[in-house]
Amino acid sequence: LPRAVFDYIDGGAEAEITLRANCRAFEDVTFRPRSAVATPRCDLRTSVLGTPVDLPFLLAPVGSSRMFYPRGEEAAARAAGDAGTIYILSTLSGCRVEDVKAATRGPVWYQLYLIGGRDVSLGAIERARNVGCTALVVTIDTPVAGLRERDVRNGTRELVSGRGLARLPHTFQFLARPGWLRSYLRDGGLMMFPNIRLPTGPMPYADVGAALAESMVCWDDLSWIRDAWRGRIVVKGVHTADDA
Repeated sequence: LPRAVFDYIDGGAEAEITLRANCRAFEDVTFRPRSAVATPRCDLRTSVLGTPVDLPFLLAPVGSSRMFYPRGEEAAARAAGDAGTIYILSTLSGCRVEDVKAATRGPVWYQLYLIGGRDVSLGAIERARNVGCTALVVTIDTPVAGLRERDVRNGTRELVSGRGLARLPHTFQFLARPGWLRSYLRDGGLMMFPNIRLPTGPMPYADVGAALAESMVCWDDLSWIRDAWRGRIVVKGVHTADDA
């Protein structure tokens, strides 16, 4: 992957303090294996909100997956279904929710940002319900877009701005990855967000930062979200016991 694309996956916001803390939390876990136990078959099956899964983890929503691999969200959903677990589709997907659901034999959940206002969000909820998504994952901890300092160094804003001269210093990272660049161009180039249907059409990629800054969720919003979605709802981004 080009540096700007790789760092989107590998990096975090600001000084990446939370990213490092998350990694340390997993490093603090030590397995205590029991020996001399007859285990004819390993069984990792469990259930999440009433949905049976073959693996005890889900595929979390990752925006812009189509930047990493052609039709990336569809490929990830297909892999999750083959493995017997749940795929959660990001609002900031490069593929339509209809296409993602059709690509997998497993369950799909839809992650919701309140981008574009209430009417746009209601449209997304209706589409997710109509294609058979079985849970809605409402993200509440993104009142502003994180300052991803790697993006600043890699010229991400300049690369998506459309201004040729501003892009020029940052283009070599893409020319150095011809295989990725060929697949990226064959897949349509710079993606839009087809699940965010504005009056003018799908949201352009360059508008996402400003849109996230206007998409803050309040607890009162869960009332109309519940009215629009009668199925399972997951609240994603609870950080304190008081909020829980």
